[in-house]
Amino acid sequence: METINNNNNNNNQPNNNYEGPMSTTKKRLPIVSLFLGEKKFLINTDFQIQFIASLLLISIVSMSIIYLANDYFFHSYMQKGQLLNLPPDHPYFLMIHEQKAFMTKVFIAVALSISSVAILWGLFYSHKIAGPLYRLQRYFTDAAIDNTALKNKIYFRDDDFFQEVPDSINRYIDSVNDKNQNVKHEKVA
Repeated sequence: METINNNNNNNNQPNNNYEGPMSTTKKRLPIVSLFLGEKKFLINTDFQIQFIASLLLISIVSMSIIYLANDYFFHSYMQKGQLLNLPPDHPYFLMIHEQKAFMTKVFIAVALSISSVAILWGLFYSHKIAGPLYRLQRYFTDAAIDNTALKNKIYFRDDDFFQEVPDSINRYIDSVNDKNQNVKHEKVA
């Protein structure tokens, strides 16, 4: 079992910065990779959907509060106009209705933009969490299926979270391999 950093399993180099001999390929922005379908961003679907839904819920609640505050603002000005006994067709009321309609359009545009950003950000951010956990799960599952000792080092992508985890696992593997080497040398001697 060879665990490597990049998604190209034809590469047997366990170096997380290696992209092939004399490679000049530039790394694409994640948004470009998403739209080109080059990368699978939903790795742990349950976790990632819950994460994105949480962000979307926060966005919706925040935007609802802003909308209600905006509505209250316009309603209070309508009441002030009524207290002044202005007729319903007074330019004051017309201006308030125009401004409210305009602010509603702005609100809808901003709400859709924020929701879109929350979904995309949640997808990319959760990918940096789910990816390393998937890689660890696959690493240990493959070792269990092959019934072999952990000999190969594990690497995460450079932009993944939890970079300290593979370092700890690799140190552990090195120490176990060193102990096994010492035991073999003692048996031979």
